[in-house]
Amino acid sequence: MGVLKFRITPPGPHGLPDLRKAYVTGLDRTPERLSVDLRPGLMICQRESPESGRLSVPWRVDGFGTPVLATATLAERAEPYDLAVELARGELNDVRNQAADWVQMGLKAPPELEPLLAEARRAFAKAATARDAPAAAVARAQESLHATLCAGRVLAVAYTKQVLARRQEGGARLPTLVGCGLQGAPKSASWSTKLPEAINSARVHCTWADLEPAEGQFRWEVPDEQLSWCRKRRLSVSAGPLLEFRPAALPDWLWLWEGDFESISGLVADVIHQAVTRFKGKVACWHVVGRPASGEILGLGEDEQIRLTAKALQVAHQADPQAQLVVDLDRPWAEWMGSSPFRLGPLHLADSLARADLGLAGVGLEIAPGYTSPGGHMRNLFDFSRLLDLFALLNLPLHINLVAPSSDAEDPRADKDVRVDLTQWPTAPNEATQREWAEEWFAMAVAKPFVKSVTWLQTGDAQPHLFPHGGLFRVDGLPKPAFSWLKSFRQNYLP
Repeated sequence: MGVLKFRITPPGPHGLPDLRKAYVTGLDRTPERLSVDLRPGLMICQRESPESGRLSVPWRVDGFGTPVLATATLAERAEPYDLAVELARGELNDVRNQAADWVQMGLKAPPELEPLLAEARRAFAKAATARDAPAAAVARAQESLHATLCAGRVLAVAYTKQVLARRQEGGARLPTLVGCGLQGAPKSASWSTKLPEAINSARVHCTWADLEPAEGQFRWEVPDEQLSWCRKRRLSVSAGPLLEFRPAALPDWLWLWEGDFESISGLVADVIHQAVTRFKGKVACWHVVGRPASGEILGLGEDEQIRLTAKALQVAHQADPQAQLVVDLDRPWAEWMGSSPFRLGPLHLADSLARADLGLAGVGLEIAPGYTSPGGHMRNLFDFSRLLDLFALLNLPLHINLVAPSSDAEDPRADKDVRVDLTQWPTAPNEATQREWAEEWFAMAVAKPFVKSVTWLQTGDAQPHLFPHGGLFRVDGLPKPAFSWLKSFRQNYLP
């Protein structure tokens, strides 16, 4: 068993975040199970492996909320590490190394980058040499973290702008599909006329719960209307996920078969075959499965969920060999693995499915920061770029699914179990912060040549939806600023 000890001092007036969400990653960047023991001024992390690793933990930084930050690689030792100092060291190393790599590849470093890095280095040096003054060390470490995160954002934004400009040389339009997940019947939706101005693709809503509300009785009216709406507007069409491992996305009657893997497998095969066969030749890309093997559901463990995922892909491929098949992974940083009995993780699950010759043609990543589960924890744009590069190692096209809140107020049309986690945000989210987040993260995803599509998950707040205030349109049907930006982005970069 490996043990890492950390000396902790509250970073400023906000106090300490939830350190029990910490996890450790090794060389493969996969989180492993971690037991966190918090004592006055001390954090003790126990894990199965004695090998060195990086600790990731939510940490408050002024102006950035409480993102997950990482230390450098640490070896087990008897003396505690200073947590704030090690986080400053790890983040500074990451940004400096990435900056060096991108500059070597031709990036023109923005003029404000080096002063920020110099400030971060000076503050870190003072933090690292103030071992006998813990409060001073933490204060300097916080200064270093703030400067480093500012530098990382400046670097990531510069990378995005320069790559987009380079890919668009000669007036070329980018091939990336930019879309939105549809909700409800378009003929009665306020977004119906405006939405096509900002997208060139759309995702038809096809959850099992909606398609088969009673066993053996299928309802096709809404997906039929959504598909017709897309085709009339010449939008590229995707659909799904058909099998989504989330309670509200599964039909109520299915719970009668809870724990009965063989019966559930047969029912899964039936609904997949029915849907894909019905829309054969009309849907170019099927998001067949969503959120597999990230938590127990229906009495099914990790191995059984993976087997169901493989079965669903096989049936879909047999029903329409020409369709592109995608599996959508939630919380792709896999921070949940630190406290889960599941061991495979999103990256390794995708790799296993890709190697199994099941017809998998792409991997979807859901990015929903600042929400409670099934949303993910807050991250920064720099980490998003590194995540995309990591999943690019699968050598499969990536399909990025994004959503962010425009308010923290109660949302009666959202899933009652999901809420905006204010502790993660620097300030309460609003329409302006949603637009700013969408602008940076959407553009970053489109800048990556291996990203095939970028989809905003929710159309509007007037229809039932999963994530509170995550739509592009308000309840009254008026577009939010994020929609206006997306419309401008499409006009500038897409055909």
